[in-house]
Amino acid sequence: MTGVDATVETVKAYQPDLVVNATGSVPMLPPIEGLHENLQKDDAKVYCIHDMIDHLNDYPEDLTGKKVAVIGGGAVGLDVVEFFAPRGAEVTIVEMMGAIGNGLDASSTSSMNECMEKYHVHKMVNTALTKVNADSFEVKYDGKEETLPFDYGFVCLGMKAYAPIWEEMQKAFTGEDVEVLNIGDSVRARRIIDGVDAGRHLVLNTLDRLGFR
Repeated sequence: MTGVDATVETVKAYQPDLVVNATGSVPMLPPIEGLHENLQKDDAKVYCIHDMIDHLNDYPEDLTGKKVAVIGGGAVGLDVVEFFAPRGAEVTIVEMMGAIGNGLDASSTSSMNECMEKYHVHKMVNTALTKVNADSFEVKYDGKEETLPFDYGFVCLGMKAYAPIWEEMQKAFTGEDVEVLNIGDSVRARRIIDGVDAGRHLVLNTLDRLGFR
């Protein structure tokens, strides 16, 4: 069912034997000056990863001359780089830590380094975001401050679990003969392989144990 909010009432109406909460994750948006004021506003050019995904087909194939600034050098930020750099955009990626792609597997790191080298992505490490403007980021490194203007600015500081009705769902089925599970990013934001493993565990173990396969 699409276009329907999941509530305890709608779920209970199906008289389920098994309820699986897999509501995923949402972007982490810390209280940085100007971030919440400019994010997703019509008169600003600041976006999160969900905005990009929702408008993938709207971006021109040729972005030559356009400036893209990405805050966050983890997997999410690198996804943005991988999308925009081959389209000719001038891409800058900013990371607070000393390395971009920290925690990624060796294969992904190697592939992304090749991509960034090929498309001359400007990498800024040990650099902190201090302020978000409608069309620029203000960053700081080595005691210096710099303004990064952009046509598209993305804040990709990671993801966090999103499980708005999980506790309510647990309480609703307490004492009933109903299995209630929380899986995937709605437990903790992780990688795709972890989500696949959670789904596999559900199918091979939980459904077998309940006699549904």
